[in-house]
Amino acid sequence: MFKKILACFVSALIVLIPFEANAEEIEGKVTSISLGEEAPYAGVLLDPIAASKMVVDQKYLKSEIELQLRKEFQQDLASKRLAFDLLKVEYDSLKKIHSSTILLRDRQINDLNILLKEEMSDDYTEWWVIGGVALGIVLSVAVFYASVEVAR
Repeated sequence: MFKKILACFVSALIVLIPFEANAEEIEGKVTSISLGEEAPYAGVLLDPIAASKMVVDQKYLKSEIELQLRKEFQQDLASKRLAFDLLKVEYDSLKKIHSSTILLRDRQINDLNILLKEEMSDDYTEWWVIGGVALGIVLSVAVFYASVEVAR
């Protein structure tokens, strides 16, 4: 029974008492001192918060510059890679067009050679002309000789 009452009391306290936490931004102080004041030398005096903020800023500044350089390098690399890929695609397409044109040319040459061989084969026209002229000459000489012999 006591445990039930204690649990109800603790639950009511949790609900009724709000817990609030506010964070404040910590600002460091930078103080300028001059010669003659209570310091061994003239310069700028930093409290621990300002000094740690300076150290952290320098540390993250290096990382930020490195990230910026990487980003620029990656962008430049991506643009160069894109240009290279476009040139490669253009080269491949021109190579394909060239090879298909050469193949078409070779086929046309072969077809023309076949047509030329068919046109030239089994054509004895020159021999018939030469044979006809030779036969005509021989017959003309024979007729002339025969007519001279008959006239004697």
